[in-house]
Amino acid sequence: MSHAQCLPPELLSYVLKLACIAEAPAQAQAAHILGRVSKLWRETVFSNPAIWTTFYISKTGDPRSFDVPLLRSGVLPVDVRVVDEATKLKAARAQLEALARHSARWKSVEISHPDAFDLLGKAIPLNLPKLQSFVVKSTCQRLSPSLVYLYSGFPEYPFAPDIDLEWKSRLYPSLRQLDLCDIEVRPSEIEDFLGFLQAHDGLEKLALRSIWEFNPYTPPHTVVLPKLKDLELRGFPSSEVLRWIDAPNLQNFVVEKSSQLRYWTTVDIKSNYATANDVTLIQFSTAPDALRNVLSAVPLASHLKLASTDLRARYSFCAESILTENELPLLASLHIQGIASMPRLKAVVETYQKTLRSVKIHCLDLGLPEGSFIKDYSERDETLAWMKDQTTFKFDIDHSADAFGGRYQCHEDQKCRKKMLCPVERCGTRPHVTEVF
Repeated sequence: MSHAQCLPPELLSYVLKLACIAEAPAQAQAAHILGRVSKLWRETVFSNPAIWTTFYISKTGDPRSFDVPLLRSGVLPVDVRVVDEATKLKAARAQLEALARHSARWKSVEISHPDAFDLLGKAIPLNLPKLQSFVVKSTCQRLSPSLVYLYSGFPEYPFAPDIDLEWKSRLYPSLRQLDLCDIEVRPSEIEDFLGFLQAHDGLEKLALRSIWEFNPYTPPHTVVLPKLKDLELRGFPSSEVLRWIDAPNLQNFVVEKSSQLRYWTTVDIKSNYATANDVTLIQFSTAPDALRNVLSAVPLASHLKLASTDLRARYSFCAESILTENELPLLASLHIQGIASMPRLKAVVETYQKTLRSVKIHCLDLGLPEGSFIKDYSERDETLAWMKDQTTFKFDIDHSADAFGGRYQCHEDQKCRKKMLCPVERCGTRPHVTEVF
């Protein structure tokens, strides 16, 4: 203890701050415990405002318990977290209302809760002048509007609450990051929501996931976000969403197509995302026209990731052919899951061999549909050997995990491992795997 007591005050204060942050969400409790060690530590903890700037909404939380931490935090901006899913809606709203008296100091808000929609509509202030990061995720599995007629009798699939989110009235002038997941934007609110985005043109990071599940919507005008660097659009039923936003300085671009195919067609994206250099396209194996459309809109892409789990779809062979058709002169990294033909992948590599520095593939069976009756693997093996021998780029195969981080349930490509075309430890070798050849 004597050595700790000899630390300079600034260093001791910094160390104790890190110790409290590491105990989140029990940050306040950790501060009180550390304050009992000695008089010096108590004075240090209680006099450091930065330790008292994060507030967690919990099922056992008391709104009155925020009074002292708010006083100790001084005038510093504060962070609000609603991440305890066991917290009842009434308790969460009561605690948020207590913090709302200091809403002018809110710097970031994160809500990950089954009642996120209700909390956003009724407990989050409409005016937060210092808010920089706003993350709202509903963890409740709700009923998709397209499946209402199938599941209307099942209470475990509740509808979203009938609450007006008042996008037109929300004002967060300092907002830099917005992440909405499973927060439904109704047809009557879409214009107000796009107006909200337009009013917050300082956004640098935007993620919209499964917020729109109705028929295609074509906005009367495109929302221009000149400072946007990262854009993630996931779970949308229509390619029309690609015309919602114009990001002239975009760097990272992620698009995931929903399972509905009829509305994913070619649209005029213009140059909305022309500056994107890191592009991820998910579930596009069944929509070749849409894939071709997006690739043609990102001519400066240097890092491209194509992920699809639908390996046996009719159009699952399209990705490699489309890559050879479209010109991406700066392509340096290709990361692809769902290889339908290794020779076609070789054609892609040859097309971009002057610029490619890294090729990585996630595969279930290295170019053959699962359960395939084809027994001639010679062409595939020759292609793998050719890829491995190249010196101008790094070639990597991951058999044990897919592009989403999950583990494959089976792996039939024993020959690849026997030939050491990829390291055994990377293949996730399992004992007692049945030989199928």
